[in-house]
Amino acid sequence: MQSDVSKGMSYFSARLATRLVVLAASYLSAGCIGPQGAAKACPCTCDKDSPAAASSDAKPTAARNDAPVPDPVVPTGPMIWDGAGISNLPTIEPPGSWFVYSDKTAGGVKKPAAVEEFASAIENGAIHTTGKGYTEWGGGIGTNLCGAPLLTPVDGTKFKGLRFKASGSTPMKFLVATVDTMPEFGRCKKCYDHFTVAITNLSKEMKTYEFKWSELKQLGWGDKAKLDTKAIVGLNWTSKDAVPWDFTIDDVAWIE
Repeated sequence: MQSDVSKGMSYFSARLATRLVVLAASYLSAGCIGPQGAAKACPCTCDKDSPAAASSDAKPTAARNDAPVPDPVVPTGPMIWDGAGISNLPTIEPPGSWFVYSDKTAGGVKKPAAVEEFASAIENGAIHTTGKGYTEWGGGIGTNLCGAPLLTPVDGTKFKGLRFKASGSTPMKFLVATVDTMPEFGRCKKCYDHFTVAITNLSKEMKTYEFKWSELKQLGWGDKAKLDTKAIVGLNWTSKDAVPWDFTIDDVAWIE
């Protein structure tokens, strides 16, 4: 865990300059991994300036049979993100980036409001996010695990699940997106019903939360799928439905 915010800002500046070059080539290829698992499928309003979010209005699409699926990337270590900046660690190559997203409620306010503000939202080496005023399904933050130009899955089969540290004053949802729940891969008609767990016991004290694969379940409004640990695309931390959120995330990793 990195405690020097200035180091995080310096890291962010260097990584953002590199990622903006990638963005020019990948803007129409990679998509954000929301909506976050609302009671029904909703459009996703991701920060369109984020390298990880190609569309600010990604919608469920009819299933296709010809969508290419890149070979999954195998992580070289358990750590995914340590709070040092907007990009993940190079245990997954190329490392993915983080984004912020929400529903389209006109009066909604979120922090960070855009990817450019992620550095200022990193406090003591952890990302702090808040939001209020969203009335459709809410919002939150997320990361595409791999930063390749095409949305690329990651093979997590050698791990038992996922863990992270969190604190906060509101409930939240943790979601795992896979090839089967993302419209880009043509395997779902009602997409974005990711594998989810609700967390209702956040407190001011930072705690470690661990979830085995068997604990992550779809909510049931989308196309039914099994959690394929060879095809993990990204992770979301969001509000528990259309309510305000206030939580902090740090030290995201696989469970060995």
